[in-house]
This record gives sequence, structure tokens and C-alpha cells, in this order.
Amino acid sequence: MSLNHKHRWWLAIAVAGLSCGLPRTHYYTMELPHVAQTQGAAIARSIAIQRFRADHVLMDDRILYREGPDEVNFYEYHRWVSPPADLATNYFIHRLKDSGTYARVSGYGEGASSDLTLRGQLHRFEEDDRGKEVFASVALELELSEARTRTSVWRGEAECTRPLATRDIAAVVRGLHECLDETASKLLSSMQQQIESARRHDQSR
Repeated sequence: MSLNHKHRWWLAIAVAGLSCGLPRTHYYTMELPHVAQTQGAAIARSIAIQRFRADHVLMDDRILYREGPDEVNFYEYHRWVSPPADLATNYFIHRLKDSGTYARVSGYGEGASSDLTLRGQLHRFEEDDRGKEVFASVALELELSEARTRTSVWRGEAECTRPLATRDIAAVVRGLHECLDETASKLLSSMQQQIESARRHDQSR
């Protein structure tokens, strides 16, 4: 058989393989939070939220899972609509806007001026397999600083590891959403308390 015929033969096999169809790719997102809005802005300061940073594995849209502390794997056909770092950023933008706690909240793409800047680092957003048990795991670090001077006002870290009742992607997505809710509640409550404490301190001078 000539090289040209061999080439055509392998090409035919490749095309035939593709025509059989690859597995369908499924896409997932985080449900945007809805929180009770305060009556009027409780804190008369504006916040701009920067895009959260993350290791390169959390800038990938494939859902990440671990079967050991030193091993990173991905579900090739189960993906986020955006990388986890962006999902977390948009979650916080929406949650802070929805709460009405601050005079104004702007996202990193809006270019609005602000009194305060919120930055984040996403450390974990993954399925954690431990033998027969499966967990959703989220770890996040936030820092709030004065926009003009970049002086740190508050810094906090929170994490959540939640066991999953079933071993499927839908349970993983739901568990990660619940963990993001939990870590956000801890961090935003701590941040608000710090801002209000600083405000009372300034007023008492």
C-alpha cells in the first residue's frame, strides 16, 4: 500500500471515529444569591470588587476533583460556564449588591470609583474524594483596603468542607454552591463588623 493510500486510510478511521460522536459536554453554574436587603445603606461607603486570583487549575473551566492531596484531576465533559475564580467573583458582586448594605457596589469591569477595594484569592473549589466518601471543598481569602491609600482595612479567610450524600456531579455542584454560601456568610459578616467597629471608633474621637 502506498503512503498516500495509508494516509487516506488513517484519515478515514479518524473521521469515522469522530462521526460516532464524542460524549456530550455538560455545563454548570452557581445560582446567584438572594439575601434580605437592608432598609437604606447601613454603611455609607462604596466598594469595588476586583477579579479574584487563583492558581491556574482554578482558572480552568473543567470541574476539578482530587483523589489524593498531591493529585489533581478534571472531568473533561463536566465544565463550569466560567472558571471558578470568576464564578466566585461574580457571586460576591451579586451578593453585596443584592444586600444593599453598602452605598454602592461595583464589579471589576465597571470602572467606577470607590472608597474601598475588595480583593480575593480562591484556594480551593473542588470535589475531594476520600475512599468511599466524597466532599465538596471551598477555601477563600479576602482583603479589604482603602482605595486611595491601599491601606488594609480587614482581612479574612474561611473554608468549608461538606460531605455529599450521593456520588454524582449534580451533588458536587450543589455542595460547592452551599460551601460558597457558607464561606461568603462568614467572611462578609466579619468584614461588616470590622467596618462598623472602625466607624464607631472614629465617631468616638
